[in-house]
Amino acid sequence: MTGFFRVSIKKALIAPFIVVFLCTIGTILWLQKERYNDLAQEVSTQQLDSLTHNVVQSLDRFLERPFTAVKTLAHAIEYHHLYDHQEADKLEGYLRSSFNSLHEQVKQIDLIGFGSELGDFLALRRVETSTASAPFILMAQDARTNHQLTVYSGHDRNSAADDVIAHYDPRQRPWYQPVKRTPEPMWSKVYANADEQQDITISALSPVYTENNGQPSFIGVAVVDVQINTFDRFLQDIRQQHKAQVYIIDAQRKLVAHSARSSIVDSHGQRLTMANSSHTTLAFLDRVMAEQPMVGSRVFSHSVQGDTEYIMISRYQTATDLDWYVVVAISAADLLGNISIGSEQTLLAGLLLGALGLVLGIAVINRVTIPLTETAKAAKQIAAGSWDYPLPKTQTTMEIVQLVDSFSSMRSHLRASFHALREQLVRDNLTKLYSRQGFIETCSALPVNNNGCMMLLGINQFRDINDSLGHDQGDVLLAIVAERLKAWVLLENGVLGRVAGDEFAVYLPDIERQEQLCYQHRIRQVFSAPFVLQGEPIMVTVSIGVASASNSNCVDTCLRNAGIALSHAKSESNRSCIYTPDMAESSRKKTKLLKTLQHAIDHDSFEVHFQPIIDLKSGETLGAEALLRLRDEQQQFVSPLDFIPMAESSGLIQTIGNMMASKALSSVATAIAEGQLAPDFHLHINVSVIELVSGSYVAELAEIIALSGFPAKQLTIEITESRLADNDPVTLSNLNQLKALGVSIAIDDFGTGYSSLAYLHKLPFDSLKVDKAFVERLNRDNAHDSVVAAITKLSSSFGFSLVAEGVETHLQAELVRELGCHHAQGYLFSAPKPLEEWPQLRATA
Repeated sequence: MTGFFRVSIKKALIAPFIVVFLCTIGTILWLQKERYNDLAQEVSTQQLDSLTHNVVQSLDRFLERPFTAVKTLAHAIEYHHLYDHQEADKLEGYLRSSFNSLHEQVKQIDLIGFGSELGDFLALRRVETSTASAPFILMAQDARTNHQLTVYSGHDRNSAADDVIAHYDPRQRPWYQPVKRTPEPMWSKVYANADEQQDITISALSPVYTENNGQPSFIGVAVVDVQINTFDRFLQDIRQQHKAQVYIIDAQRKLVAHSARSSIVDSHGQRLTMANSSHTTLAFLDRVMAEQPMVGSRVFSHSVQGDTEYIMISRYQTATDLDWYVVVAISAADLLGNISIGSEQTLLAGLLLGALGLVLGIAVINRVTIPLTETAKAAKQIAAGSWDYPLPKTQTTMEIVQLVDSFSSMRSHLRASFHALREQLVRDNLTKLYSRQGFIETCSALPVNNNGCMMLLGINQFRDINDSLGHDQGDVLLAIVAERLKAWVLLENGVLGRVAGDEFAVYLPDIERQEQLCYQHRIRQVFSAPFVLQGEPIMVTVSIGVASASNSNCVDTCLRNAGIALSHAKSESNRSCIYTPDMAESSRKKTKLLKTLQHAIDHDSFEVHFQPIIDLKSGETLGAEALLRLRDEQQQFVSPLDFIPMAESSGLIQTIGNMMASKALSSVATAIAEGQLAPDFHLHINVSVIELVSGSYVAELAEIIALSGFPAKQLTIEITESRLADNDPVTLSNLNQLKALGVSIAIDDFGTGYSSLAYLHKLPFDSLKVDKAFVERLNRDNAHDSVVAAITKLSSSFGFSLVAEGVETHLQAELVRELGCHHAQGYLFSAPKPLEEWPQLRATA
């Protein structure tokens, strides 16, 4: 990986310049952005505060004159007794006179009028399309209009009626009800008019009283309507002057007015809410207001199409029941104008100057590094074996001159040293034969021949020769063997090499397959004569692994195949084996299985399943045998017949056994403690003889029992009979120590081993388990002459309890019970399962 990070000297010198340049530009950009953001934040707060103050003052003025007008109107009606239920001429005249003076001065007033407690209504409303002589029209509902709201085309009743609205009751209108509940001047909520135009309106309201027996009596409400769209025009002027968006929002988060030219009502005539408005500013504020209450003035910012928008929201409250929010929003680009453009121009100038300096620096560095780069190329070619590659021309720089002279003087020494090293690589120093590398290279250079044959010879018991005669004499033997083989191989036009300590490889390029046995015999003849070492004759034998060459196999693969065959040959009686593909597959499976075992140990992924042990008399579940389960990469179960021998041969069995015992004892102890299993539940676990001969096994098991809390007297250790070493003193000692702990001992698969029955007297066993192979053969005809019958008689004489394994039918269960077996287990009762999957943990058979 170190080669991946190597760079040329040119890049090493140029890179710092580029890094400094980029860091400088990046720092400038960052500082400029931070300054720009700070400036925008500062200016936006000031600008938004100023605009908000301006909007609030304008809003105060906008609402003040209509509110003053309605109070004046109410006072005039009271003082001059203008309202008469039977005669409305005085009130009409006053309304015309007032509106004549107000409609030019107070443009926002849309209507002035009066609604009575008797249901009368009289008002004058502005009409923008009317002529100058009649800028407003009369609206009346009284006895003269048959108590229907009549909208006239002019300012008096002599005009034609444009519209008649039946069932109009001013007392039910939004501008009447609030004053009747709270009789004092106030503003109404924003509402839509009941006429044909349905404009969005807010009304200034004031109660009207008359004296009745010296007491004030409520007679109606004076009203002055203000159309909201008149305030929109003022907000639009602010937007044009300051490029700021302004919104007025009520407490229900509905639009009251805004600076945009769009309507504040939807297609159904309802005012838009912040949530369903198309303005991104309002949608953003709606989410903010839903999460936190708005008190006083607050400033927010959010990103809109790559720009930052600053928003100030201020609460607008009056003593006349208005509770609104004033929202002013302005973008950073509109706020700061050409500041960002000036910054970009400054940055661009800096970039151009920096790039010019960078180019000049790179040019100077390039001029200096060219000779060094050429020298490095020459050194690389010389290292690859191109001894005559021309070195760069002499330079005026002193260090480069010294470098070229040094390479020139080293080249001749390197050439001689390379040939010497090459000879050591391809030749074995002791026997002067080809080494493994030289053997592979030589054979690979030969023409491919499907009749080729690779033989790998291994000297049998060579370690014993080294131990008995010494390593120096072992080397002498190897040299003599090499000379004998060389004489024979040269005659056969083959290739000979020493590929390992005591292994010689022979490649015969052209022999028929049927002649391979003949050539094996010839090789053995080479070793038929004794070898004389220190004056003593020594007989040497060899094991031979043979692999056929083919077009699809390289020499290295062919040599590996011969090695696999040699491993099998050492266990064969004739010490000879020819490679077959299933041998490689077997080796791969063993390697894969070993990897699976190690992975299961590292990740504690072994599973423990439990198969119930049944009392054949009562049918109750007395206990269970814990069985270890292993899954491969595809989550398929691996047979214990495969992985247990591998665990024993690889030395992993003791670790696996401890893990299995710990899991099994802990699971059963927990189930007993929780009342899921009977307190006297008995557990059987299998133990390898390799574990049993370990001096530390009993102490480790005792620690597991103590940690799990499982009673030792309810634990049985099962030992396979065929693996039992009856003469091993460590085994006998460990079994006695287990008995001392209170643990019971059982012989598993009894009847399948070849041990003497004498161990039944020597070793402290408590029970025997009859192998399932004998149970499977039972029937009514052979039951009393069967092996099971013999074992039951034997157990009876020794006083052992007896467990029949592999019971799968009711007939088998009945026969083993009749023959005298005490307990049984098998698929008749249950397959091995995880403890939590038992149908009922305290089940009986």
